[in-house]
Amino acid sequence: MNFLLLVTVGVMVCGAVRGQPSFNDSLAHDRNRVTKTAMLTLGSWAVANIATGFVAAGQTSGTTKYGWQMNAYWNFINLGLAGMGYLRALKDERKTHSLLENYDAQNALEKIYFFNFGLDVGYIGAGLYLHERGLNSTNLKTAAQLKGYGTSIIVQGGFLLLMDGVMILVHRHNTARVRQRLARVVP
Repeated sequence: MNFLLLVTVGVMVCGAVRGQPSFNDSLAHDRNRVTKTAMLTLGSWAVANIATGFVAAGQTSGTTKYGWQMNAYWNFINLGLAGMGYLRALKDERKTHSLLENYDAQNALEKIYFFNFGLDVGYIGAGLYLHERGLNSTNLKTAAQLKGYGTSIIVQGGFLLLMDGVMILVHRHNTARVRQRLARVVP
């Protein structure tokens, strides 16, 4: 027991002397906690859409069938992205982070979410375009497919827009905390 206490104190002292904060740094911890929660949310949304999409597509027809079908297809990508994002956050937890590394990581994450926000607007626009093309199509099967896929992409893009908007707000708050700490260190 005394040996464990001695090793723990030694590690803490070495960390303090080195000047490199451990992962217990609240900025990195918050960033990874938020990222893992976001990826679990996206993954849950994806699994729910895949399961209900295929079941509902098999029980419906026309525009509704194609809408549910696209929900399932679209969310295979969401599930893959959620898995990769979650694993990246788990990997990042094992690292130590300096204040400057936290600043860079926060800025990079914000840029990703802003880029995704723009993509989400594009998805909604593409969904509106497909839906409109379906309204103007003379082929009934093509019209149903275009309208169903378009509606699905609008819904999926809307969910992602909402989620990315929330992530921008949450991470901007964390970035403000990094800037406050930097202001204390660098006058």
